[in-house]
Amino acid sequence: MKRSLPEQLTQLFVVLTVCAGYGLLYALAFYRLVSISYFTLFLDGFIDAVFFMVLGVLLYKAIRYGNYAALEIYQRFINYLALGLLVVGVWIGLSLLLSYFMVEKENMKDLWAMIPMKALIGLLVYLFVVQLIHNRLGSQIEEQEDEEILPETQTKDEEVTEMIDRVVVKTGQKIHVINVVDIVYIQSDGDYVQIYTEQNHFLKEETMKYFEIHLPSATFVRVHRSYIVNVEKILRIELYEKKNQILTLTNGQKIKASASGYKLLREALNL
Repeated sequence: MKRSLPEQLTQLFVVLTVCAGYGLLYALAFYRLVSISYFTLFLDGFIDAVFFMVLGVLLYKAIRYGNYAALEIYQRFINYLALGLLVVGVWIGLSLLLSYFMVEKENMKDLWAMIPMKALIGLLVYLFVVQLIHNRLGSQIEEQEDEEILPETQTKDEEVTEMIDRVVVKTGQKIHVINVVDIVYIQSDGDYVQIYTEQNHFLKEETMKYFEIHLPSATFVRVHRSYIVNVEKILRIELYEKKNQILTLTNGQKIKASASGYKLLREALNL
């Protein structure tokens, strides 16, 4: 949803205030330790905060679209560690590059001496940002799950709609015919959907609602706002964080089922 102008200005003011606050604390922390002017340190810290804001946005997208919540604990640890090293490394690199043009050359040795402390600060900020991202994604998931439409709310016309037994997808000059029984799961992708089979996946311009209505409900269940799963392709169901479940599918993919989606899945599996 597009934000109004007052909301955008308020958000910009908050961002600038946070960056300025970080710049002040940064300057206070290092002013007596290095021979760099207080204003230069403040400006350096302010720009560092801006850099981390931008990296935070990219980090949010990586975590959100990387489906990190569905990964095993050890795999998540490895991914977060790699992301942390990348983010902190890029942040320090950008900071040093900018400082090279801001600070007098004889003071560069002070900047090099500050790198270990900057790395520690970057790591702490990274952990804080990751926690904020998780809290935000958790709130979004809860809101989405509250908006999920269960089959009981469908109209009579939808209930008697003819079921499809194949899906046709055109990619370039090729036309792929996918038998419904070969579909492992379907994932929402904006105005499109990704249709996954055992070996491939295909992008089709269609809505999740269409497939929810036209695929046989005994076999295909919308376990999440973003996923419709072929129950015959489920290998394992495991508990994950409170009421959520992780489904392991025959193609090796792991996806999360919401509380309401798991209720529908239990009904389809007669559990």
